[in-house]
Parts: sequence; structure tokens; C-alpha cells
Amino acid sequence: MSKWVYITPGIPDEEFIRDEGVPMTKNEIRVLSLSKLRLFPGAVVYDVGAGSGSVAVECKILAANGRVYAIEKNPRGIGLIQENSKKFGVDINIIEGTAPQAMADLPEADRIFIGGSGGNLGDILETCDNKLKPGGWLVVNSVTLETGPEAFNILKEKNYTLEAVQVNIAVVSQRGRAALWQARNPVTIIAAGKRG
Repeated sequence: MSKWVYITPGIPDEEFIRDEGVPMTKNEIRVLSLSKLRLFPGAVVYDVGAGSGSVAVECKILAANGRVYAIEKNPRGIGLIQENSKKFGVDINIIEGTAPQAMADLPEADRIFIGGSGGNLGDILETCDNKLKPGGWLVVNSVTLETGPEAFNILKEKNYTLEAVQVNIAVVSQRGRAALWQARNPVTIIAAGKRG
């Protein structure tokens, strides 16, 4: 049973064990991405390019009876996923390797989240198309100008139901006596449903 007592997504970023050299999907973006995944009890979920494991941890909390696979190539990221899954009391299947090759032996997925592609987006999406069950949902987060349109066009060609949103978040940062808005990078979130 999870050590996180709340039923809503959005674990604060500072609750996760982090390393500056390993990416993490920030709280506000994570909440939106999780809502687009449309999780359900017992879901089989992949977190591709899992980084610190923040999405995988929250997926496992929300789909407690499901199986979550965190795929990550960075050994420091693997260590963080292990630490965060232990901290939050969730059982995550950690797959060390580069996608899409590391996905080869995984069972079919109900939901797939792609937080990082390492420049292999086309190959990863092709593998996801083969691994995702009909009626499943895939969510791609993009912080680069190239990844969002590339993902959208590939999934459109494959006849997925598509949703896309671009989010610009600013958070308050205390600077002495003043509270300033600090902008974060815009993120494009593409949600794609595989037709049955």
C-alpha cells in the first residue's frame, strides 16, 4: 500500500528524491499528463524515459492494482526510481535500457507515457503502436519545438484520436521580500487514443 495518503494526483516536487542531472516531470505538468492518461484500476502502464520516476510513482498510486514499468537508460535515473518507489511504498517494475529496445519483452500496455525519447521518437512510437492495446491511450510530453509536431504527425498518420495542449506555467519564487513569477519551459502534451 502506498505511503502517499491523498487520492488526487500532484505530489509536490520537493517530496521526490532528485538529482539535478536527471529530468523530472514537474508537478503541474504531471497532473495534466496523468489526467490525459485516463488511468484505471489494474492498468498496465509504461513510463518511457522515466527520469526520476515521478510519473511512474503517481501512476502506481492511482492504478494500485496495475503494473507500472519505468523504462530509463540513465543509471542515476534508475537509482532515483528505486529510491522514490521505496519512499512512496509502491512496487514499480524498473527496466534499465534504451527505448524502444528495452520495451521488447514487456506485456501489452493499456497506457503509455513518453516523457523522454532520447532522439528515438519515431522508433519508440512505432513500438508503442505495436504494444498498446486497442482502446489504449498514449501521452507524449514535449519541451522541444521538434518533438511535439513530430509526435502529432506520426500519431495522426496512424489514425489515433488526438488531443493536444500547450501549457505555460509560472510559479512564485521568493526573492527577499518580493514574490516573483518565475516562468517554466512551455510543454506540449499530446494525448492519443488507439482506435479499436
